[in-house]
Amino acid sequence: MTSTVAPYKFHVSSRDFKIDSIGKMLKNGDIPANIFGLSKPSVSIKCSKRVVQKQQEDIESGLIYVVVDNKDEYPVLLEEIQVNPVTKEPLHVVFKRVNLAEKIEAEVPLEIVGECVVKNANILLVRDTLLIEALPSNIPERITVDISVLTEIGQSLGVAELQFDRAVVELKLSEEELEAPLVIVQEVKEEKEEEVVAVVDAAAGEETTESKEAGSSETEKSDPAKE
Repeated sequence: MTSTVAPYKFHVSSRDFKIDSIGKMLKNGDIPANIFGLSKPSVSIKCSKRVVQKQQEDIESGLIYVVVDNKDEYPVLLEEIQVNPVTKEPLHVVFKRVNLAEKIEAEVPLEIVGECVVKNANILLVRDTLLIEALPSNIPERITVDISVLTEIGQSLGVAELQFDRAVVELKLSEEELEAPLVIVQEVKEEKEEEVVAVVDAAAGEETTESKEAGSSETEKSDPAKE
């Protein structure tokens, strides 16, 4: 299943290096950003840190339009959001220009949908993203796989079960990746508790300890009279 909503429009302002220092931008709640690609000069811009944080999912959703000063629109893909390693707040954003008439490769998130009713099971998602090729306007926000069809431990789902428009989106995976499972139903194994059992060493008269699995028979004690 693919998303068909209109591309998100991200409004920013042009940056004047003579007056828009990093300190001044941060004081005003802005962070630096730039647009590059297609062998054209890079465009320096600034954007609201609060909006980047609030709308990050939209910014990462595939093709978007960066609107500079409410007039110039650039079709782009998000290249990177640099974040503070401690606070995780965005520090700098990089966008990549795209040609709407040329197919490009992009990593698209893989998402589980539906509900698996298999008891004592754990659903393992083998990979988080898939490499695809499509026109920028056809890049899906995500590709989904429905786990409600799974009925028993050991089953798996692969590329054939993915839900997306194969007429406009091509997976760029190796033969090995195409054959590998993407979702696996694993059995949840309960950990057996161990109890510590006191054992008397009749010969030495000392007490030692042994561990045994809960539910097993009691440790036999030696009988000096039988030795």
